[in-house]
Amino acid sequence: MEQVDRSEAFRDVPAGARVVAGAGCGTPLTLLAELAEHAERAGGATLTAGILLGDPPLERAVRSGALRVRSWHVHGALRRLRREGLVDYLPMRLLDVSRFVLPEADVALVRVGPPDAAGFCSLGASTGFTADAVEQAGLVIAEVAPDVPRTRGAAAVHVSQIDRFVRSETPMPQHPPVTPDELSRAVARNVVDLIPHGATLQLGLGAVSEGLAVELAPLAAERSLGLLGLVTTPMIPLAEAVIAAGRGPVRAVELMGDERLMTWADNNPGLEMGSSQQLHHPAVLAAEPALVSVNSAVAVDLRGQVVAESVRGTEIAGVGGSADFSEGAHLSPGGLRIIALRSTTRSGASTIVAAHDPADAVTAPHHSVDAVVTEHGCAWLRGRTAAQRRSALLEVAAPEHRDQLARGGR
Repeated sequence: MEQVDRSEAFRDVPAGARVVAGAGCGTPLTLLAELAEHAERAGGATLTAGILLGDPPLERAVRSGALRVRSWHVHGALRRLRREGLVDYLPMRLLDVSRFVLPEADVALVRVGPPDAAGFCSLGASTGFTADAVEQAGLVIAEVAPDVPRTRGAAAVHVSQIDRFVRSETPMPQHPPVTPDELSRAVARNVVDLIPHGATLQLGLGAVSEGLAVELAPLAAERSLGLLGLVTTPMIPLAEAVIAAGRGPVRAVELMGDERLMTWADNNPGLEMGSSQQLHHPAVLAAEPALVSVNSAVAVDLRGQVVAESVRGTEIAGVGGSADFSEGAHLSPGGLRIIALRSTTRSGASTIVAAHDPADAVTAPHHSVDAVVTEHGCAWLRGRTAAQRRSALLEVAAPEHRDQLARGGR
């Protein structure tokens, strides 16, 4: 372990180095800013990362060609750079980051809290692939900040596993809570009817999932619900209810929220952080009885194919963990794969479409969805013919779009 000034963090990292960085609320903003400057000085580097919160200052280095960025989840300022062809999109499920990205990484950048008396730091809010990155990368550089929550499980990293420490004064990046509107709450209420007793829930990001968490919190005890995967700020009451009902600990790979969530997570015995090899692996998830995976989408066509990464061919997100959790739910006894979305976009366009834009990739094929839920009800797809699926999906489309969709219009 070596403590260095940020200007010395990359002193011997050669041109062309392959760098992987923590993501979400574990985005190492101080180190990413220094990486961009180093890439311009040293003659280039490649950064591979997921959701980078806080919009790290990478644009100048990217535009100059010094820093090549590959992203498996395009977010924030990277979306604009992706539209301009300056960021490479990496279609990849989260399970595969540890398998195919990390073995090629020369340098791993992570954000940790200060070491405790036994020499252990905490990765805090994000452990999905960072726990594996610390073990696999040739050089591990950590920025140390006091606002990183000390979480349990896979978050513990000993100082001997980190090569360099850089003090960070940059506040932890936050993911602002989404307040579900009435339409999103209506979708959520329709999902509630599908959740069986004893289910373990995996909820994706977005207003519908957070609305579902609000609806389910008062029911968690009587339905004996569990929770894994992702925890956001609006999910705290659900997580607390799960723990109080004896279905804890809540197992997470990512905490995406604000200071309230980090305070709740700090030294919380009811929360256990896991790695992707634990909580994104379908073989592990298959052992979870009644795993219910609930994710959102950009659009669903009348065959049941799901687009969740792009709009008219431009990536706005990524595959994320949805494929991993969906496959795990499929293999789980009593498991269920649900796509939940509003029937229209904010501008009024239908999210149930006759056919997807040819420029968009299908994130989830038609055979990997059990039910599609909107505010108009549930379209049950599992075990149904193509014609039955089409009819069911038309019934949950917005009424003003149904006739046109039935005729094959978008």
